Parts: sequence; C-alpha cells; structure tokens
Amino acid sequence: MSKSDAIRNYDREGKNYDNVRYGRTKGGRFFSELELSKTLGMLQAGKTLHIGTATGRVSLYLVERGHDYVGLEISGVMARIAKEKLNGSGNIVRGDAEHLPFKQGIFDNVVCVRAFHFLPEPTRFLWDAFEVLKANGRLITSFEKRVVGRAFFEKLRIVPSHRVPRKYYYNMEAARLCSRTGFEIRFKGNVTKLPLLVYWRLRKDYLLRRFHHALPYWFGTVGMIVGDKTGNASSQQTGTRSITRDTSADANRKANS
Repeated sequence: MSKSDAIRNYDREGKNYDNVRYGRTKGGRFFSELELSKTLGMLQAGKTLHIGTATGRVSLYLVERGHDYVGLEISGVMARIAKEKLNGSGNIVRGDAEHLPFKQGIFDNVVCVRAFHFLPEPTRFLWDAFEVLKANGRLITSFEKRVVGRAFFEKLRIVPSHRVPRKYYYNMEAARLCSRTGFEIRFKGNVTKLPLLVYWRLRKDYLLRRFHHALPYWFGTVGMIVGDKTGNASSQQTGTRSITRDTSADANRKANS
C-alpha cells in the first residue's frame, strides 16, 4: 500500500467524495446515518482526535454534538475542504496517522472511521494513538472487513476494484492488533448488517428503514473495534515499549562494535 497513492486519489476526488459515497442514493445516506450514530455512541465526553477527515462529514457531525474536535488528514485537498466545512469550529491538521504530531496524554478519544485499512503499518498508528490518549482514553476504529471470495467477485466485476489498495481485516484480527499495543477491548463487532455496496446501490430506502433493525449483523462488511487505555494496559505497554527500546539499543551497539 502506498500513502502517495491514497493522497493522489483523495486529492483527485475532492468535493465529489461525499456525493459519490453517500449522496447519490438513499441507501448511501442511510448507511452514513448508521455509521455516524454508531461512532458517536462509542465516544466518551471530552477531546477527540479524528483520523482521516476526508471532506469533513464525520468532523461536522462530532462538532455539532459538542465534541472538542481535532481532525488529522493526509490529503491537502481534503484537509482544506474539511476546514472550510467546519468554518472555525474545531481544528484540522494535515499529518500522517503513523506519525501523530501531538503531545502524549491529551485526548479522551482517538477515532478512525474507515481509514484503518489504508495504513501500511497499523501497529505504528496504534502505538501513537495509545500515547496521545489520556489515562482511560478510548480508541474507536472501523474498517472494511475481509470477505471470502472478494478477489473472485472483483474479477467478475460484481464488486468494483478499488483504486487505492487496502488491507482487509476480520474483526478478530483487528482486535488482536489493538490488544497487542495495550488496549483493553470493549467492543468487537460490525457497524453494518448488510454489505457496504448494498447500501450504496439502494436507490430507495423505505423497506431498509422499516426492517433494518430486525436484521442480524452476520452479513455486515464494516467492522469496528473499541479499546480503552486502562491503568493495567498502560503499565503493560510501557513495559513492552522499554523492551523494544532496549532491544533496539542492543542491536545498535552490536552494529557499531
């Protein structure tokens, strides 16, 4: 996966980004409502860092609901659009999620809405997210799930191929990554009840809105992991960090000897 590819893609999409995904169909707008509501329901009160603002859809939603908001976006075009949308409410910073440009222990939440699967080195992001969170801070990350047969369906053009490569996860895989970097898992499950493409292609939403609540989550293709930075987790991660640093120092000494 290449960050430069992602930047070029999102710079190119610009203001069309929201309309393509959420504005063209009623099903797409319904999915947006689901995703925003699910994300908000997981957040704690306080200061929130949002990874991957895109055009500011999530940004505006959180600001309007009272969150002290900071957004991080790697695409210059998207960062500018999100900043214009917020119109002075909250802050938008251009930066890299794998090198968070913030002090330790200043956020109550770090939320990454369907940007996690773009990260070439997700563990680096998780380490940094852990460090910028306050004690008892919370990580909320969602992602496109691994689906059996996706490559086959893409070849048949039943499912469109993505311009930007991404890494798909089972919920358990993403939860394991979060646990290994010190987070205590509070939630592991699906955001959606149907494949994402189904929502985006539905032009009418009457039946969807009427019966969606009764559907199981089995066929959802957007996953979510919520993890807390607890006291025990903080101690555990500090120890792991020390071991990592010591190992690196030993390697450097051997290389220089």
